Amino acid sequence: MAQPSKVGPAVLTLFALPFLGGGLFFLYALLVSQQNFKNDNATVGVAIALLFVFVGGGIIFASFKGYGLLKQKAALEDANPLSPWLWRTDWAARRAESLSQKSYIGAWILAALGNLFLFPFLFGMVPQSLRQGDFRAIFVLAFCSFGVFLIVRAIRATIRHDRFGNSYFEFDSLPFSPGERLSGRIHLRFETQAAHGIDLRLTCVRRVITGSGKSQSTSNITLWQADKNVPSGAVGPGPLGRAIPVDFELPAEALDTNHNNPRDQMLWVLHAGADVPGVDYSDDFELPVFRTASSSRSASDSPPQSAGKSALGFASTQNFDGESGEVPRPARAKVVVYMREGGTEFYFPAFRSPGRALVLLLVSLLFAGAAYALLNSRVPFLFTFFFILADLFIVYSFFSVAFGSARILVGNGEIRSRKGIFGAGSEKRIPFSEIASVIAFASLQQGGNSDSSVHSIRLLTKSGQKITLADGISNRQEARWVVSQLETLAGLEVDTHVEIDLPLAVASRPSLSRADTVTGTFQSFASTLAVFGFFVSFAVGFFVWQSTRFTAAKARASSSRAAATSRSAPVAPRTFSGPLTDTDVQRLFAQPIQAQAEELLERAIGHDERAIQLLDQNASEWTSRIWLTDRMKQLERRSEFSKDLRVRLANADINLALEGWHKNSEAADLLIERARTDQPYRSAAVYFLGMLAGRGVDYDRIHSVILDYARNDQDPVVRQWAVEGLRFLGKDEVLDELFASFTQDPSMNVRNRAGCNISDCGIFTRKQRMRMVPQLIDLAAKPDTSPQMRNWCFMALSEITDESLPPATAAWNRWYGDHGADKLATFERLQWYQVRGDE
Repeated sequence: MAQPSKVGPAVLTLFALPFLGGGLFFLYALLVSQQNFKNDNATVGVAIALLFVFVGGGIIFASFKGYGLLKQKAALEDANPLSPWLWRTDWAARRAESLSQKSYIGAWILAALGNLFLFPFLFGMVPQSLRQGDFRAIFVLAFCSFGVFLIVRAIRATIRHDRFGNSYFEFDSLPFSPGERLSGRIHLRFETQAAHGIDLRLTCVRRVITGSGKSQSTSNITLWQADKNVPSGAVGPGPLGRAIPVDFELPAEALDTNHNNPRDQMLWVLHAGADVPGVDYSDDFELPVFRTASSSRSASDSPPQSAGKSALGFASTQNFDGESGEVPRPARAKVVVYMREGGTEFYFPAFRSPGRALVLLLVSLLFAGAAYALLNSRVPFLFTFFFILADLFIVYSFFSVAFGSARILVGNGEIRSRKGIFGAGSEKRIPFSEIASVIAFASLQQGGNSDSSVHSIRLLTKSGQKITLADGISNRQEARWVVSQLETLAGLEVDTHVEIDLPLAVASRPSLSRADTVTGTFQSFASTLAVFGFFVSFAVGFFVWQSTRFTAAKARASSSRAAATSRSAPVAPRTFSGPLTDTDVQRLFAQPIQAQAEELLERAIGHDERAIQLLDQNASEWTSRIWLTDRMKQLERRSEFSKDLRVRLANADINLALEGWHKNSEAADLLIERARTDQPYRSAAVYFLGMLAGRGVDYDRIHSVILDYARNDQDPVVRQWAVEGLRFLGKDEVLDELFASFTQDPSMNVRNRAGCNISDCGIFTRKQRMRMVPQLIDLAAKPDTSPQMRNWCFMALSEITDESLPPATAAWNRWYGDHGADKLATFERLQWYQVRGDE
């Protein structure tokens, strides 16, 4: 493969610079002249400026990133010219990375750009329409609702990624060859139950790009497909948590993976999905299927069958012969079969494709909002008319998908068919003697993956008439099964192959010549220059117009800059004249909840007995009613290391209230379930569980839960926060458990925090900590103790005893023998809450 040219990134960078530079200039102008803008105008301006910045910066980043990937690919192809399965780094490592691994990043980028585009409508047109009492603002809001859809889609993609991790498919062989087995394992995090198992779908997809420029479209054509269901019991352990076994038989006549022509590729895609509580599991993997010298040759090497062309310029092609036999009924078919007096009826109910219906509804709302905006502008009406016409077509498509149904009755020597919206439509009757064949057809799909094909069932009469019996069938196996049933009932030869309508000028088989790799992949220089000129003119005109406002407001902007660049001073601790009085209490409880919590916590840190009592009495009422202000953040840190264990317990109360957790068994139940099911929140859950147990809520149950996570969780971060949760429990047995984590945990971070909790942190009394001194001395004396652990032992001994001795076990043994009992007696004379601390 020839090295990629540097001209492409350079041209794209020049194209993007006006967007990036213009967006930054306008953003700067808005910041320094913000007093001259109303709030809604400023919001609109910032959204437009950021849109230009993101587009320009994104194009520059993508151009250089793409150039680097092309160089890497060229190096791999040059190193392995006869082994295309080694041209991808993941394939060369006998694995396929998930195609949706980084989809959440793209979803967030699309959501950001889409909402920045919609903000001018939302904050510009909507407020103006509402002020004028124009009810048509609802259409603009409907138009802007597409931004919410993009955000929800990005959130779901992020949750899916966090829940299942960076999954990959591990190969048992490389490459996979036609006529042989395709097997391996999908490795992922799968900490849930799949009641219906995991559905696997292996698909051979032909991806065709037709047209160019704005009229370019990408179509996925499914040529072969096989489905399997893996029971949840067959899922075994794996390096990421779980491993799903995969095993398919490839047809001998299968086509090879082919990326030679970017506009006509042959792909093999494995789809895995499962219905689970919460966000469903869904993954796609592209697999290397190639013939090697050792693999058998098949019928696919023979010249392709000729395809007939219809009068409308469409060619018909069929898939591999491996799909032409009988097919079992899918486990979750949407078609309903009735046995009636007149024969067998196949009923396709309405709303069987809710996903497609929702997308069409959102697109129709988007077009409706755009049409409304055009009606209120000075755009020529003819352009607006075509927009409205397109919206009406989309609305009709929505009703067809959402409310369209079909009935097929086979019996008494004929097939009777009725289809339409809400079941309306004329009935067609075709005698068995006039039927030539019944065929399943797959429609061309724009983008997406192979799992999104839509199928229809067509009847061909001997006179050449084509009748669509049912459409909108998303399950390929279901379409083939219905065809097999119709053919059997009508006495026809069973043939369940799926045919595809190909556009004019698209060959029935993809070209395998490497000479095709540059055919039609670039727009002409003239069209590129025209697009570049249009956007540059638009950007320059827009920013020149805005610069006039910037110049007029320059004098006033200087003061705004000074105000914007000022920094708030750090929060200074308050000094109180004395302990709380009755007058102070009356004044205090007349203030907002946030002020009450902050003053009581700050007085408690200063060892105000009455403040400590009031805080203990009222903290439960503050749950979800206080927040982490700058002052509260400072007080939270100060109270965590107080010399008074009552203040440390108040710190736990404040943290529970800030997080929204009540001190009751219901909160414990929710946190235990959250820790079990929500891996990203597990660390926080075990930490707050420790606070609940320390405040007397379900101690025994919570203790066992936290201890299990501290000892057995695979994530060291979870174990670390479980150790942090144990420090609130305050019993002798917990100190022994912390010592076990201190000496046995494989993570040094966990050991460090366990040692700190033994020596100084948490709510243990000084008498309790003193009991750990002999164990720490013995640990430091062991010859196999690491220097780091020995150093931590001596630090803990100093903090527990307040003694400054040399870091030597002999010195500490002598001290403990001579003074240990006296030191313990001193600690026993202290109040239970008096400990070593900062203030």
